[in-house]
Amino acid sequence: MDSFAEQLLKKRNGLKENLIISLIISAMVLVCALAVMFLLPIPALCLMLIFGAIYGGLWLIKTQYIEYEYSVLNGDLDIDRITGKRKRKRVVQVRAQKIDEFLPVPDEMDTKGFGRVLFACTAPENATFYVTYHSKKNGRTIVFLEPNERVLKELYAGQNRPKQLAL
Repeated sequence: MDSFAEQLLKKRNGLKENLIISLIISAMVLVCALAVMFLLPIPALCLMLIFGAIYGGLWLIKTQYIEYEYSVLNGDLDIDRITGKRKRKRVVQVRAQKIDEFLPVPDEMDTKGFGRVLFACTAPENATFYVTYHSKKNGRTIVFLEPNERVLKELYAGQNRPKQLAL
């Protein structure tokens, strides 16, 4: 019988994302102001430019909102990144047998020596567990997670032959 668990996490916006959103809003206001100042005699073109700037700006702002979805099926871990609630991209897909380490995050964690470091959590400081594995494309990979109890239980149950495992 298959065992399945999933979890959806919303990434918190940091300083970088908030700065990008502020710049997008400033650009929208500037384009609208310039359209009114210079294209007011041509109302159709002015309105098209204003609506285009607002639509494009809102579309760009939504791309700054990211969610991560953990899916665990029989111990196999899949992590998808959902951007703006409309675009889904698989960022991690690893079989349970390929996981080298599945451990709680220690106070001091050195990520040197990894070909890829992925924070699939609300914020890097909120990561509670990490998973390491070897991928053909990126080499040694470490993924920081923030799993709930159900996902944690399914991940733990799928670990039949890990090198290290602790809960």
